[in-house]
Amino acid sequence: MHRCRLIFVLIFFVSSYTVQAEYKINLTFESGFKLKSQEQLLPKLINAGSKKSIEKIISNQDWIKSYSIAYKPFKKNININIVNREPLFALNEDFFYDSSLIKFKYDQSSKNFIMVSGPIRDVENILIIINHFDLIVGSKLEINYIKYNHATGWDLYYKNILIRLGKEFSKEKFINLKDTLNYLLANSKIPSIIDMRYKDGVALKYGE
Repeated sequence: MHRCRLIFVLIFFVSSYTVQAEYKINLTFESGFKLKSQEQLLPKLINAGSKKSIEKIISNQDWIKSYSIAYKPFKKNININIVNREPLFALNEDFFYDSSLIKFKYDQSSKNFIMVSGPIRDVENILIIINHFDLIVGSKLEINYIKYNHATGWDLYYKNILIRLGKEFSKEKFINLKDTLNYLLANSKIPSIIDMRYKDGVALKYGE
């Protein structure tokens, strides 16, 4: 029902410009309405002067995963269906990355994705951390923020807890983190910092 309501709003909005625009454009976002880039696409299509221009505008959108365009013969009606890429995280507010690490421009959207910052060369490490953490808590989006710097390594913010992974991480380290979190949550002992950088154990800090 949400998808149908969304499509109706978009079609109504576009149709209200049909007097000024050369084409009547019915635009459907199959993945729902999630990105600011989707809002920015509408006026671009309305102001396009030809079918070729419309196709070029759509093909140049790096956030579009797939699309189809249907023209009605002898009419200036165009039906466009778009499936957008799903951002998993945004790196340094420059680019989004999806779960396949395909990069597309960050557009200031404020939806469900993870913010990441730091001088990170290998973005695959971000995905490894997210996927390992997903196995621990059952939801990638439980992570609020990931930060990396050369001094302390990887910092992961989970709810109100700062988890310090260090410069290196492994499957064993995440298993240890899972056991630690399970114990702390079971005993209602929630620290402000869980420091995983020690070879011989885990350091906990409570309070500010």
